[in-house]
Amino acid sequence: MTVLAGLDFGTSSVKLVVAHPDGTVLARAQAAYPTQAGPDGAAEQRAGDWWEAAAEAIAESGLGARIDAVGLTGQMQDLIPVAAGAALRPVMLYSDTRATAQHERLRAALADWERLSGNQQDASNVAAKIAWLAEHEPETLAAAEQLLLGAPGYVGWRATGVAACDLVTASTTGLLDVHARGWSPEVARAAGARAEQLPRLVGVTAGDARLGPLHAEAAAELGLRPGIPVVHALGDAGSATDGLVGSEPGDAYLYLGTTGWLAAVTEAEPAAEASPIHSLVLPGWEARLRIGAVQAAGSAADWSRRTFLPGLDFAAVEALAAPRLDEPGALAVRPLALPGLAGERTPVRDPEFRGAFVGVREGTQAVDFHLAVLTGVALGLRHVADELGIRQRRIPLIGGASASPAWRRILADVFDATVVTREAEDPGSHSALRAVAAALGIPNSLAPRFAAGPEDVETAPSEARTGYARLVGIHRALYDGLAPTFHRLARVE
Repeated sequence: MTVLAGLDFGTSSVKLVVAHPDGTVLARAQAAYPTQAGPDGAAEQRAGDWWEAAAEAIAESGLGARIDAVGLTGQMQDLIPVAAGAALRPVMLYSDTRATAQHERLRAALADWERLSGNQQDASNVAAKIAWLAEHEPETLAAAEQLLLGAPGYVGWRATGVAACDLVTASTTGLLDVHARGWSPEVARAAGARAEQLPRLVGVTAGDARLGPLHAEAAAELGLRPGIPVVHALGDAGSATDGLVGSEPGDAYLYLGTTGWLAAVTEAEPAAEASPIHSLVLPGWEARLRIGAVQAAGSAADWSRRTFLPGLDFAAVEALAAPRLDEPGALAVRPLALPGLAGERTPVRDPEFRGAFVGVREGTQAVDFHLAVLTGVALGLRHVADELGIRQRRIPLIGGASASPAWRRILADVFDATVVTREAEDPGSHSALRAVAAALGIPNSLAPRFAAGPEDVETAPSEARTGYARLVGIHRALYDGLAPTFHRLARVE
């Protein structure tokens, strides 16, 4: 039977899944690589480390000689200038924000930039990174034959010689014109890039994600057979969504980790104005992956546990929370919380945003402050759903914080929907397998993780949902009402 491999290049490691098209997993492997932090927000990795980590993971699987095709996904919004088969400098990562001054100059020069790109832009965008390179390392930019924009783009280029970028990744760069459906010559020129330096867009037509056969030299380095097909899958946000719930309009899920987000696939024309909710183009240009993120989710919950319930571990806090959620009148004395402890991303994007508690009463207990933070995160995600028009009876939930029964109960009531959790291992690599099968026309049973798999844990809404429903509008008004105060406080520092 055919053997497929999916490689997902994350922030700190690559994850490999090797499987048959029927979904039988033959091996999983992982290999790490470091990140170097520098002054002024610099964050870099070596592109060669990605390549070496891929080889290490393939060797660990013990199946390199049996793999018939490879799919690539991973981190987006990077800048990797390459020439003569190698990267010319360390990778400027998606999290690199040293190009603040260049970003501001681009904003001033490109009045229509955010409408054109379909997204609000900040100093992490690739156009600003290119402008930084043009100013600080002009010889590197001039020598670059290609500017690659993510880890799968680099690995695919080194494997096949083809420079490519999927539409999801392209949407994060600030270089894409979502109305003209291609790279923006105006933005590229303003940043200092030549049009021919930008990679080919894939995901535009059916089958174009197949980059080509694996070169012999690359095959020897990776421990694979030469000539096998290499496929550029969706960038990490797209592959995670596809691997979890699919890529059809209406597919959506919630994530609760250090941060939190709601991701949904929609059918929508490019917006007249960009919003804090990211809009990423999916293959074929017609559908969009919309992602609204809250800056602090699990990190805010950890802070509230340490601050209001010191000395209690996770289990002890949950044991306090459960009866309090059931106690009559407890919601009335629970304050409303804005949990953005270090800025906020949605429903407003504001780096000066702060946390706040509103409505503390005499009957408010320590555990209520913790539950208020959980509720504040849930309401923040509900505001994203409202803006996108998402109304689902069942909402998949993933991420480490989904282990909290109290948080699942609050989410179910805030969304008035059954919250569903299940084991959903390596969704990015799984999506890369799906991409390979689709690109090569291989019949398969590689359904999204939430379409089939282990038994679900379901949390249904309770009678408390009516009380939470009354809080939605009140909570949303706090963002606008308190923003001026937060801005004034920022000046005090």
